[in-house]
Amino acid sequence: MKIPVEIQKVKDPDGVERFRLTMSLHDALMNTSLNKQIIYTQEKYKKSVNICKDIIDNIRKSRRNAGDSVLKWYLSDVIYSFLKGMEEDGLVLVNFAKSFSRDLGVSVSQINYMIEFRTTYPEIEMINNKISWDKYKEILDVSDRSVRKMITEKLISRELKTREDIRKLKKEIKFRSRLPY
Repeated sequence: MKIPVEIQKVKDPDGVERFRLTMSLHDALMNTSLNKQIIYTQEKYKKSVNICKDIIDNIRKSRRNAGDSVLKWYLSDVIYSFLKGMEEDGLVLVNFAKSFSRDLGVSVSQINYMIEFRTTYPEIEMINNKISWDKYKEILDVSDRSVRKMITEKLISRELKTREDIRKLKKEIKFRSRLPY
């Protein structure tokens, strides 16, 4: 069973803000051997946040980078890899979206999109840099892999150019799927 934990940002008596992993008193008492793992996880979180901040700084450097789906995939991969590593260590970060949102200065919904993006596209080779981040976000709610692939191909060939084009196609596909054949 995985132990639910949270990452808090606390100010120590010396005035320095630090990340602290917290868990229920019951879990702490039942798992007294976790001290090294807690310290390791706090440090790993801090490193992950710093890597993410570097990527975000790069993304914010220019308008072109803002829509760069490859940069967003790398950012998503850092967050996803941290969460998977925690799971492998028997921990689950219950406030991950709020924590990363707080510590990276991006919205909770963006964090959730990034996790979904990384889960949907587990390999960087699956990302086409001709398709912007916003268009990938529009594709994420398509559960059918073949439809996602078809939309991606239409974006690459420029048959679809805007998010609105993608929305119209999704509605059309949804409508056709309701028709009796």
